[in-house]
Amino acid sequence: MQEKYNHKEIEKKWQKKWREDNLYKTSDKVKGKDNFYALVEFPYPSGNLHIGHWYAFAVPDIFVRTKRMQGFNVMFPIGFDAFGLPAENAAIKNKINPRDWTYQNIAYMEKQLQSMGNSFDWSRKVVTSDPEYYKWTQWLFLKLYEKGLTYKKKAFVNWCPSCNTVLANEQVKDGRCERCETEVVQKDLEQWFFKITDYAERLLSDLDGLKWPEPIKEAQRNWIGKSEGTEISFQLISSSKQQVASINVFTTRADTLKGATYVVIAPEYEWLQKEILNPKSEITNKSEIQNYTNQTKNKTEIERTNEKKEKTGVEIKGIKAVNPASGEEVSIWVADYVLGNYGTGAIMAVPSHDERDLEFAKKYNLPIKEITPDWSLEKFGKKVTKYKLRDWLLSRQRYWGCPIPVVYDPEGKPHAVPEDKLPWLLPDDIKDFAPKGESPIATSKELKKRVEKTFGKDWQPEYDTMDTFIDSSWYFNRYADPHNDKEFSSKEKMKKWLPVNRYFGGAEHNTMHLLYSRFFHKALFDLGLVNETEPFSERMNRGLILGLDGQKMSKSRGNVVDPDEVVEKVGSDTVKMYLAFIGPYNETGQYPWDLGGVVGIRRFLERIWRMSLELKDKSLEEKKLQALSSQLSASLHRTIKKVTEDIENYKFNTAISTMMILLNELEHISKVSKMPFDTFETFLKLLAPFAPHMAEELWCREDAHLGKSIHLEEWPRFDESKIREENTVIVVQINGKIRAQFEAKIGISEEKARTKSLEMPDIQKWLTGAEIKKVIFVPNKIVNFVV
Repeated sequence: MQEKYNHKEIEKKWQKKWREDNLYKTSDKVKGKDNFYALVEFPYPSGNLHIGHWYAFAVPDIFVRTKRMQGFNVMFPIGFDAFGLPAENAAIKNKINPRDWTYQNIAYMEKQLQSMGNSFDWSRKVVTSDPEYYKWTQWLFLKLYEKGLTYKKKAFVNWCPSCNTVLANEQVKDGRCERCETEVVQKDLEQWFFKITDYAERLLSDLDGLKWPEPIKEAQRNWIGKSEGTEISFQLISSSKQQVASINVFTTRADTLKGATYVVIAPEYEWLQKEILNPKSEITNKSEIQNYTNQTKNKTEIERTNEKKEKTGVEIKGIKAVNPASGEEVSIWVADYVLGNYGTGAIMAVPSHDERDLEFAKKYNLPIKEITPDWSLEKFGKKVTKYKLRDWLLSRQRYWGCPIPVVYDPEGKPHAVPEDKLPWLLPDDIKDFAPKGESPIATSKELKKRVEKTFGKDWQPEYDTMDTFIDSSWYFNRYADPHNDKEFSSKEKMKKWLPVNRYFGGAEHNTMHLLYSRFFHKALFDLGLVNETEPFSERMNRGLILGLDGQKMSKSRGNVVDPDEVVEKVGSDTVKMYLAFIGPYNETGQYPWDLGGVVGIRRFLERIWRMSLELKDKSLEEKKLQALSSQLSASLHRTIKKVTEDIENYKFNTAISTMMILLNELEHISKVSKMPFDTFETFLKLLAPFAPHMAEELWCREDAHLGKSIHLEEWPRFDESKIREENTVIVVQINGKIRAQFEAKIGISEEKARTKSLEMPDIQKWLTGAEIKKVIFVPNKIVNFVV
């Protein structure tokens, strides 16, 4: 074996060997082994991996390798979430086809991912932009369409002027596009939606049974936003005292109805929009109201409901509402802080019991009525349940996405593309991919000809593509059966793997990918296409790696760490171990990239390498070895126990610290005696998930291990009896203050401990001339003399 730890040579050698041997290719069933499905969120092929990708993929591999050594039949697949705006925007900038850009990046990123030395099963790779994959995305869309869970309607939607496409509510952050941070505006467009609201209650109630961290579940509960309350009808009368309509308000406090001093409706409230256009309406300030509602169209829901924003509104003059409990006439206002798609789109305002209503009432000098809550007032309403969750907007006015498999007849009625025509391919005759407010697909002559040839003259294609979150809402099912050209995934194979045992990901997907995937899976369950109602048994979120400047890594800040450069210098094993060492992996903290820490891990690995060389040169001194074996055995088994428990709990950092402590002991022992090689072999097995290349190299240098990978070895087991210490330290106190200590056998009696203490010179000098009034004995810990 070479004297120097040459990571380049070693890592290249073993990555090649593992690929040739298909070491990590998973069979659907192995006799005597339970299946275990470990999953990481598949990457977007953005061009090259950054250190965040390494944190996302390399660290979970530690857990996966351990599970495999513990006897599980582990599936750890990988693929690419390949459709979407970044590829399209980059292709436009570089004046190439998004398809070419994407697949060039996939090829490059595959090499980078393989340089990690992860135990991915590459035979199960899926790419969402492959027609073989998106055929089934379209098929699933049509199944939900048949079920009535997909529909098209005209609605106010979030519009990004930069990306020139609509966005789901979940893709708007603080009023800006999540992708490009451009301020989002509202547009009234006809779009396709998924009826995720039909599953609101199940998405909420089924969270209770999931083994997920509470913050993830709470984020979904808040986003679904269940409210149980009451609908109460307010009659509307004109200035001539004629009844003109009624408004149903939604409230969670029906008991405060007598304190309602005005009513507020949303700018998009249907009755109001009709009244503005009605020439016979008795509203006297239509133009003022119309101007206000037009201004509202440029605001997002997040802007409108921001509690810090000053409330604005316009009174609807000429019409009043009647409080059904008091009979009083109250004013009606239109205000943008009330949303048309939440509750009923109308509220009763009780300023004496609601801070928001009080703020509005004070601004516009509206009555504030002090009342005593009265639950008998619930007789005026019916009990209802409302949700904040909105239906999932899936249309995108861009090219690089899964085509929506719908065509329109000459009357404009939508029709599903027949299954035998799937995949309904993206046209490839597009010349200009720049967004112009409608999908570039609208310029395709090939698509128009295809539609007319298939369906008839004057039939029209759907030009919009699907939200890429649809592609990732079922990809984990495809991994179970990635080469099936007859089904999206067979129920038999999914039954062997689903639900996913452990899913590693990022907190940014709590209310997008995770929620969408749960909805999709439940819908597929109802269609009889999957075996269970939840896709992921356990989920955990990782933290965030910061740049050298302590800020979130960003190309614009110039603080992005290129992992290729670091791997070139110190090796893949070092980078993986450093990322595992920076903090608990299942806590969403922020960890700065520290070159000093990287160097420290490299030195740790080099010490292991040197020890492996020294072990061959030491002569055996049997007597010394026997004297040390009990202490060494206890340390080794404590380490096995701690490392095993820490890996299971994602505390990879403390597992590494424990191995460092053991290495210190092994180095000390190797200076005075030859260590048993089986002890070092056990240490290597513990190291193997963390530094897979080095561990494999040191393992396979032994003749006895030729041709046997360490990663297929059995994980070490600890012996509880060997962990128990033979000796303990007894602390001797006088009046509660420590004055001495001594080592004794565990289980020493009180009499012997007291006698031993009194023989100690340090204790004798403190007790000279004193009367011992009491002796307090804590077994195996303390002797306390009270004088």
